Amino acid sequence: MGIVIMTRRGALSVSLTRGVLGAALCLLGLPANARSPAAGKIKHVIIIMQENRSFDSYFGTFPGADGIPSGVCMPIDPSNPQNGCIQPYHNGLDANAGGPHSNLAAQLDLDDGITHAKLDGFVAQQIEGAAHGAHPYQFILQGVQLHDVMGYHTAEEIPNYWAYAKNFVLQDHMFAGVRSSSFPIHVDMTSEWVAKCADQTDVSTCYTFPYLLHNRETRFPWANFFQLLDTHNVSWKYYLGEGTEPDCESGEMTCEPVIQNPETPSGWNPAKFYSYVREQPYGYRMKHIHVTNHFLVDIKLHKLPQVVWLIPSDVYSEHPPHSITAGMMYVTALVNAVMNSSYWNDTAIFISWDDWGGFYDHVVPPNVDTNNTPTPIQGYGQRVPGLLVSAYARHGYIDHGVLSFDSYPRFIEDVFMDGARLVPAELGLPDKRPTIRDALRQVRYFDGTTAPIVDLADEFDFTATPQPPLVLTTLIPSDITASCNQGSGVACTVPQVTVSWNAVPAPNPSGVTYRLFRDGQLVETCDSKATSCVDTPGSGDHLYRVLSIDGGWNMSPLSPAALATVP
Repeated sequence: MGIVIMTRRGALSVSLTRGVLGAALCLLGLPANARSPAAGKIKHVIIIMQENRSFDSYFGTFPGADGIPSGVCMPIDPSNPQNGCIQPYHNGLDANAGGPHSNLAAQLDLDDGITHAKLDGFVAQQIEGAAHGAHPYQFILQGVQLHDVMGYHTAEEIPNYWAYAKNFVLQDHMFAGVRSSSFPIHVDMTSEWVAKCADQTDVSTCYTFPYLLHNRETRFPWANFFQLLDTHNVSWKYYLGEGTEPDCESGEMTCEPVIQNPETPSGWNPAKFYSYVREQPYGYRMKHIHVTNHFLVDIKLHKLPQVVWLIPSDVYSEHPPHSITAGMMYVTALVNAVMNSSYWNDTAIFISWDDWGGFYDHVVPPNVDTNNTPTPIQGYGQRVPGLLVSAYARHGYIDHGVLSFDSYPRFIEDVFMDGARLVPAELGLPDKRPTIRDALRQVRYFDGTTAPIVDLADEFDFTATPQPPLVLTTLIPSDITASCNQGSGVACTVPQVTVSWNAVPAPNPSGVTYRLFRDGQLVETCDSKATSCVDTPGSGDHLYRVLSIDGGWNMSPLSPAALATVP
């Protein structure tokens, strides 16, 4: 059965390629330099990209959304339906297993998705992955949890995300740019193309490809969004969580942990793979790529750039098996930082999840672009949750129109670049990409039906009074201080340092314990319910951070650091 998506904008009949970009936009009544209603009002765009959740797994029961249909029961073995099936169910666990999420797994979950779509492979793929050692997390995979790709969460597990949806904008037809896993999706998110090159120094040898085989010296010679931002003098920073990478760059379910930091190119730090970025002076990369803590510092110092990406480390990514609570609190802390600053009234915060993580979703993605591999459709990827949080966001609005990760650069281009598009030839790097993704206005589904791509600007109401901040509770301890000499603010003259912080406003504060870390190492004598601790660290500069653990063993992200200098 085909899926027809009706939107408020009606049908469009013009698709765009780079050769007819300007003419096609004019035919649509949208000249290439049309001024966005958000221009002048929105001065900062923040993209928070989490990991591995389908729309139905997070918002499948959200009132008014295109959620889980009634009567769904996913076969355990699609080739033998008599073996039983698994219905969608409420999963109250904080840690999930998920399923395979490579480009091949995407096609198998959909049961093609190109000429037909049965959507019957989700459970079978999870079982197949577990049977081949793809799930080492046996504490998750007991009994029914082997089928947890059919589980969904509600406001009970993700209250802050549901609060954002109720008070701002929920996007229920947001699609990943590539029908694959994290690495190609993040590359596509920053260049609107994923390709393989016979010669990594010659963009003319690159062709569309759904996954990436690479090493740390790999180069992507094609045009990218960082280049377009620089061309138009739009300031930007890419903030990266320190720790280990959220997923396997190979697209496999398991791999050895890989350190993630701003200096190392990876699927979550793709800027350094682009030849354009690599060819810049070292100071260029130092200027643009930072750890996440610098985002909070830049807000306090009033140095927030116009365009921001925020990418988590594994612990806060929500990538199975990591805690969804820890990820939600991390995101909430980032959003709260903006809401508590002077940036709130002129900032748009977009929150999404990079791929579906193998979790069930009932919407078949549109088919955009092709490649010459056994999985020939390049995009779109499966449907993922999308949120807009902004003072001018339409209150409680659900956008049912088709969007993709290409919608983010298009919005940025309209706000800051007078509608310029990422046209490689205009950047001096003509390539063989089949579509100018940020100029695409219509998509086609496997059954031949079409739907327009809507505009993120429609999710704002700039005639309304700006919404006040919605600062939500997290379990992250706040206002951490490290003091000695009665807090005189000068170098310590005594060996002891007293570290203090505010109690978290948890539902049951008596059940919260705190763990103190000095220079990244646990201070074993400071693991208690107290909100202060005395430490004897030895001479030198020491950074202290603290986290909380509630009665359900939900661990918060680490607090910002406090510095103590001991002679």
